Amino acid sequence: MFSLSGKKALILGGTSGIGRAVASNFYSAGANVVFTGRGANAPRNDFENATYLSCDVSNESSVIKVLEDASCALGGLDILVINAGIADDEGSIESYDSDAMKHVSDVNFRGAFYVLKYAPAHLSDGASVIYTGSVAGSGVTHAGAGVYAASKAAGAYLARASAIENAPRGIRVNCVCPALIADTGMMVPDDGNDTAVFLSQLNAMGRMGRQDEVIGLYNFLASDASTFITGQEIRVDGGMTAGIGLPIFDAIAGQ
Repeated sequence: MFSLSGKKALILGGTSGIGRAVASNFYSAGANVVFTGRGANAPRNDFENATYLSCDVSNESSVIKVLEDASCALGGLDILVINAGIADDEGSIESYDSDAMKHVSDVNFRGAFYVLKYAPAHLSDGASVIYTGSVAGSGVTHAGAGVYAASKAAGAYLARASAIENAPRGIRVNCVCPALIADTGMMVPDDGNDTAVFLSQLNAMGRMGRQDEVIGLYNFLASDASTFITGQEIRVDGGMTAGIGLPIFDAIAGQ
């Protein structure tokens, strides 16, 4: 684990899943942490001495306020994680409700836009920004996830542009693109159910990933060990986007 001692970190969407694990990791690595969620009050049993703020990233005014409040509480920002996101059972593009499409897009893409628009004014030179994307928007997608994939792809490309625009200040902007990570709140439980077994066969490792196999990348990108890495989409997917894995062939052969 890379040291983040003295770093000032804001994790948007830090109350559950990967965001909560990242916030806890940053805190353990020595960072001063502010984390957000949509609720008015902090969830119980959160890591000690971290500050909780309420934020709806799809609301421009809410984003402006939380950035100002977090920067004021910490005395500036060295690390920013844009992790707030949602997924939905979409069915098909043809059948998917237009209002639901707007909601997913508002959180996953418009939220990223608002944060990347207003955050630089609060970021220190040399800061690190990490956007949580998805392999669904970075290499693969599937029927029933078109809007989610498109919203994540849009956020990732926005992050690329932000990386270029903020490079003169040494601010780097990268995307972590996970897939099939258990216990994130946006995937099925890794409990051997039929859907989990099917999804596990889609990557070369033949299993779902764990949160502790993802957060190390956030830790690295947030640290001073990654100061020449920017504008990248880094996939944490067990080889899913590398090509057709052996578990798929085994599954087909077993039918």
